Amino acid sequence: MQTPTVKISKKAKAFIEEKKITDATFDLQELDVAGCCVGVAKEIQTVYRAPADASGYRYFHVDGFHIFVSRKIRILGPLTLTTEGLLWPKRLILDGATVPI
Repeated sequence: MQTPTVKISKKAKAFIEEKKITDATFDLQELDVAGCCVGVAKEIQTVYRAPADASGYRYFHVDGFHIFVSRKIRILGPLTLTTEGLLWPKRLILDGATVPI
């Protein structure tokens, strides 16, 4: 697979500027679902700061914005930083990435 690239959507750029965000970290969260047949639920969590130790992350610098993507997250193709949520609260999400199976 080629080295992934990241684009920032217009909505994400507006959100970043409005909130004065400089860094975004995308982490894989594994939640124990006790008593459920699934066992562990996985989701991608967005945190608006750089990780304390960036060695476990892919790093992207796009338009003055720092993006850290956990190496545990599966990259499907080109990545696009966009927003999710109709009204409030909105958050940044990473299209083109998913949780590993």
